[in-house]
Amino acid sequence: MTKSLTLLTGSLLLAATALNAAEDRRERVLNDRKEVEAAGHWIYNDLPKGFAEAARTGRPLLIVVRCVP
Repeated sequence: MTKSLTLLTGSLLLAATALNAAEDRRERVLNDRKEVEAAGHWIYNDLPKGFAEAARTGRPLLIVVRCVP
C-alpha cells in the first residue's frame, strides 16, 4: 500500500512538473513574437511585406515556419 501511494504521489508530481514546463515553453514561444517585432529586424507573419522588403533591399528572404503545439 505504501509503495503504491508513493508511486502515485511521484507520478502526480512529475505530471504537474511536465505541465508547468509545457506552459512555460508555450509562453516563451508566444512572447517571442513581441520581442522579434520590437527589435525591428524581422517581419513576422506578413509574407507580402517580407517579399517587398527583400525586393527593396536586394537581400534574400528567410522564411521560418513555427508551430505552437
